[in-house]
Amino acid sequence: MSDAAACPRRRVGTLTLGAVLVAAGSGMLASLLWPGLELSWLLKLSPLILVALGTEVLLSARKGGKIRYDWAGMLLCLLLVGAGLTMYAAAWYVQNGEYFNAYNCSRYANEASYRMEYSYFDGFDSHTLPLEAGDRLEGRIDTYSGWLEVEVAGEDGNTLLEGVPLNGEQSVEVPRSGLYTVLVHGRRASGCFFFEAVKAPEAGAEPSAPEEAIAPEEADVSPDQAENT
Repeated sequence: MSDAAACPRRRVGTLTLGAVLVAAGSGMLASLLWPGLELSWLLKLSPLILVALGTEVLLSARKGGKIRYDWAGMLLCLLLVGAGLTMYAAAWYVQNGEYFNAYNCSRYANEASYRMEYSYFDGFDSHTLPLEAGDRLEGRIDTYSGWLEVEVAGEDGNTLLEGVPLNGEQSVEVPRSGLYTVLVHGRRASGCFFFEAVKAPEAGAEPSAPEEAIAPEEADVSPDQAENT
């Protein structure tokens, strides 16, 4: 029996397809066992499909490599490339795009405040406030489940509040006048938040000091009143 008969040639893409199926099945199982597990990292790993397929092709090109390039193999490669590009586009959109998915949500925003209350919030939302130098942006975040990221940035790119999971009282001071955007990113979050602009006191205005009572011995007394005492 010849070596070719003993070791049949493998179709290109089958090894990468097997690895993708194992990864996808593991992710599905993890989502059932741990419902709160964040699985967006699976989308972020999608470029590895192309890396694995390219590695498989390069290794098969070595001397003595056993691999078949036929129409079925080319179709399999095309499907893997398409799946990798589609998952990459979805991962990019989740990370950099804007989407809003909320249930039982109330939202109110004007030039002085921005508030939301929700039982489920997964996505992005934002509101722009016109603020003056010296103003303060006061707020509070209450997250009961999931997490919420908040970032406050000016039109010049200056970030006042970093995009990290936050909870509780928040307060930032506005360094210069301009438009400031409050960007919120919820991941399966339930809770509420509000931000409100607190105007700085007007320039030159000073708080008036309380009047002090004048002691009797320090009171001004006219000479006539002194003679009558």
